[in-house]
Amino acid sequence: MSMGAEIGESRSLRALRWAGEANSAVRLLARAATEMRASADFAALDADPLGGVLLAQETPTALGEQALTQTLAVIDSADAADRWAACQARAGRPHARELLGLPASVRDAGLRALSRRGWSFGGFGIRRLPLVASGGATAELVRVEPGYGAAEHDHTADELTLVLTGAYNDGHTRCAPGEVSHATPGFLHSPRAEPGELCYLMLISFGPARFSGQIGLLQRLTGFPWRPKVDEAL
Repeated sequence: MSMGAEIGESRSLRALRWAGEANSAVRLLARAATEMRASADFAALDADPLGGVLLAQETPTALGEQALTQTLAVIDSADAADRWAACQARAGRPHARELLGLPASVRDAGLRALSRRGWSFGGFGIRRLPLVASGGATAELVRVEPGYGAAEHDHTADELTLVLTGAYNDGHTRCAPGEVSHATPGFLHSPRAEPGELCYLMLISFGPARFSGQIGLLQRLTGFPWRPKVDEAL
């Protein structure tokens, strides 16, 4: 795309490859995107550049004698995580049950975050939940009601956005579930959730946004997006 943003292609993938190994915030986004592509909803995709890049980073290895045992242990662990998540969602925290429909890695990170802090105001129709800060990057889960969105803003540094549910349009393009948007300094946009479906986003920011207008002033005053004073681990 023009104006400093691309969707799901080379710039996004280079950013993930560059930061993913050492940065737990970006690694969480990459894990969530991979989980989404493993679902039946993505089975019909002709090309999956994100999955290809992540797979290319893996080192081939032969199956060991304990491969089956280890595989079953992973399945048991995933089942235990599902039971834990269901129990946490019943604790009565706001929107916790909605998180059960998100990729497991984001679901678990979100439920852990809810046990430490609540949702914060991010603007009309927007709630945000800090997940992790690492190496100058911050990860937030952003809940956007249909038809609502962020005020027009520019970027002081790179920003990665993974659409988890719903879809949004920022005046330049439409981003659907599983797509990763990479915005860079100089890219001015105003993302808004499409009508009809709740939009959940995972936002990775390497620097604060520059908001404009009265709504932008409100969002700056409420600290959107999240900027921690120190690194926080998952």
